[in-house]
Amino acid sequence: MKRVAFDHCVGWLHPGPGATGVVLCAPWGHEAMWSHRAWRHLADDLASAGMPVLRFDYPGCGDSAGTEDGPDRLSACAHSIVRAAQTLRAHTGAERVVLCGLRLGATLAVLAAEAMAADGGQRADGLVLLAPPVTGRSYLRELRALQRSWCNNAIPDIPVAPPGDGSCEVLGYRLPSDAVALLESLRLERRAVCPAPRMLLLDAWPGPGSPVAALAGRYRAQGAQVTRLDFDEYPAMMRSAEHSSVPEQAWQQVAQWLGPAASVARRGQPSCHVDGDAVLRVAGAVEQPVWLDGGRQFGVLCAPDDGGNATRTAVLFPNTGGNHHVGDCRLFVTLSRQLADAGVAALRLDVSALGDSPLAARTMRIAALYGEQPGRDVAAAVAWLRARGYRRVVVGGVCSGGFIALQAALAGAPIDGLVLANLLKFRWDSRDGDDDADAQLQSTRVYLAAARNPAQWLRLLRGEIDPWPHAAALARRLFTGRANAGAKLGANDPDTWARDAMHILQRRGVRVDLLYGAGDIGLEEARSRFGRHLEALAQLSGIRVHVLPRLDHSLFLAESRAQFAAGLMRHLAALDLLDASSAPMEAAPASSRAASTGIAPATTPTARAASRMLD
Repeated sequence: MKRVAFDHCVGWLHPGPGATGVVLCAPWGHEAMWSHRAWRHLADDLASAGMPVLRFDYPGCGDSAGTEDGPDRLSACAHSIVRAAQTLRAHTGAERVVLCGLRLGATLAVLAAEAMAADGGQRADGLVLLAPPVTGRSYLRELRALQRSWCNNAIPDIPVAPPGDGSCEVLGYRLPSDAVALLESLRLERRAVCPAPRMLLLDAWPGPGSPVAALAGRYRAQGAQVTRLDFDEYPAMMRSAEHSSVPEQAWQQVAQWLGPAASVARRGQPSCHVDGDAVLRVAGAVEQPVWLDGGRQFGVLCAPDDGGNATRTAVLFPNTGGNHHVGDCRLFVTLSRQLADAGVAALRLDVSALGDSPLAARTMRIAALYGEQPGRDVAAAVAWLRARGYRRVVVGGVCSGGFIALQAALAGAPIDGLVLANLLKFRWDSRDGDDDADAQLQSTRVYLAAARNPAQWLRLLRGEIDPWPHAAALARRLFTGRANAGAKLGANDPDTWARDAMHILQRRGVRVDLLYGAGDIGLEEARSRFGRHLEALAQLSGIRVHVLPRLDHSLFLAESRAQFAAGLMRHLAALDLLDASSAPMEAAPASSRAASTGIAPATTPTARAASRMLD
């Protein structure tokens, strides 16, 4: 597959010799993150079957330029699909183009196909609609229900007010008010135009009264050749990325449905080449795709557009959980571009088994995220940055991304600083498995807060909650804590291991900032290892702990992401000051460093940027 850029959008071209090409129209927001692995492997599967495929990020999404608050979001996304179809034809010479959309991407594919037909140009030759939301109102209802569920279950101790401007927020992603208004009135079955002559619909909710079945009937009545199949694997795919699976049967059905058209040999020739055209310029930054570690890993290097303003500092962002390199809520994209404005480069990394790396795994287990290979991948990426002249490298990671950054630093990678949010583990033990993984991410404080919520008790009584995984996790946590307190195993003891790790980093001069939400299980882990008041860290001047009352575990809250960004900028500013003064790090008791909000004096470019971000 090859990286491509067009109209400020970026994506991937998966070459194939067939005459029929496919444009993959991704879902929106968290669903795009959750299904990324499945989406990438669908593109691989179709290309292996002979079809050239283009998958890409909409404007304001993923690695593309723009923000989610841009005007006419849905129209801009639909137009980008039209341009993607033109780009696919130009790059491959494909004679026919099929639009394949998942969830909101299916809705956008219909709108794009209608626009292509209305323009009188090359229309869409087919549509594949995967779990399409037939009405925008039902889709918005699902999003709002998911957001309420997350607030009630994941962060019951953090009050979150719903947006008051008509927008819709879910798991850190925001649909602006104009997009919400358009979706409220959108009903695919009432569209006047048949968008394509041939269609495949996969129904995630089949049965009597299925809206997708009704939509299929509507398209047949308009003269289209329509196939409707059940999409039984949809729930297993549409889960958080570390748990999501590739829907093998569904992808085979898509390939088979496309197969007869795809098997025709292409007569045209590609009109241009894709090499060298994937650089994206955004305000103050230039982003280019990079392959490193012998081509095993993929990343996006974001550097200051003004070379004269550039420092020789780089920040590395490894994957969080099973997510690809953009990060939840585009955290790493946004941060990379803010850093470029401050003269700092950033590398958004896909370790070898994840995201868009060439050999990304088709399946995954949580234990693999905490294995040895991701840490080695991060170390190789640090070496790659050093070889390109960056004299200082800081790694910023969230949850498992923080874990693999820590392991790389402990293994001796030349890392100057670590900014780690909600670090869940200091060491992964063989007894740490994939079972109850979701329950393990919630702290005792969160369990107790949820238990005090009357709505949770009503859900329990109605049978909507299975209490046993959570009760088992809580009991195991309490038992494990007591067992660890009563039995020490010398150097192999988790407490000793974690404390030794911090001393190693202190001796090597690696500055560490640990950021924890007040109710996060990672803070419980830290207190278990370093003492209730983190007293074991008190004399380590380079290790700082910040406890923040409104920092959620995955940084879905906008203020959580802002706190992580500000903490990273403070960290860089402190390193600037250390370089300038060549003085040892200021010592402060770990307990007094908790909930730290002060910043270094704004005497360097990075410090001034940090000051602007906090204003």
